[in-house]
Amino acid sequence: MNDIHLFDETFDKNQSHNYHLSIQSGMNGLSFCLLDTVRNKYIGFHHYPLKNTEYIDLIPIIQADPMLTLPYKSVSHMFVDGKNTLVPTSLFSTEKASMFLQHNHGQTGCSEILSNNLHHAMAVNIFAYPPDYLANLKEIYPKLKVFHRSSPFVESLVLHSAKWVRSKCYVSINKNEIDIGVAQMKKIEFYNSFSYKDNSDIVYYILNILERFNLSNMLTEVYFSDDVENHDELFEFLNNYLNLIKFIHPSDQFIYSYIFDELHLTRFANLFNLALCES
Repeated sequence: MNDIHLFDETFDKNQSHNYHLSIQSGMNGLSFCLLDTVRNKYIGFHHYPLKNTEYIDLIPIIQADPMLTLPYKSVSHMFVDGKNTLVPTSLFSTEKASMFLQHNHGQTGCSEILSNNLHHAMAVNIFAYPPDYLANLKEIYPKLKVFHRSSPFVESLVLHSAKWVRSKCYVSINKNEIDIGVAQMKKIEFYNSFSYKDNSDIVYYILNILERFNLSNMLTEVYFSDDVENHDELFEFLNNYLNLIKFIHPSDQFIYSYIFDELHLTRFANLFNLALCES
């Protein structure tokens, strides 16, 4: 994907104190969007396509972009890569965060252990950030809030499931990992992430989870978002195994400028939904 730069004509840098900035970074690049909190309307978006990049290399891009150095009302950053684990809110304590993460993923190495309170899911998402990258980000944004990619994924799943009388499946496909969730009636029934190598791995994980919950691959709606280059090839393959493929879209709790009408928003659904984690 090429560089994308979209800004509504109502954007005013002198009003940045009324804007919320959401940033996403990972091995596929860096993206950010602007939410006008007065109008609850998204008015800006920029995507920098980067390949095989170390996370620290993204810092000069942030520092050089005049849009990213304005004084914003609030700033959130979502790290796309890395492991996480969900714990029910009732079981979580800060002192045990590292233990929960290590229990599922082993030693995290030189990483800072962080957590997100997922109010809609009634869970806490525990994850690790590269400490040097986090320190550099906080130099730029002292009041920065940091999130794992799965936090908006899970919150969006739970919110959208409010009217689902039957379980439905959410799938987010990233460069090296896939997130899968199952929910109905605002209750999350399953969430996990898996590493994969090819499209057959993706199908295996989805079908395995549908079978576990006695959900038909022909009758169950499976919603996707993806951040991969082989989009067409992937979904041609998935169509051989799933009958009701749909796409995850940014939450209808926000308004979107007309500038996004031609943007494939499902690819960036997690980024636009990141503001859900602020409520």
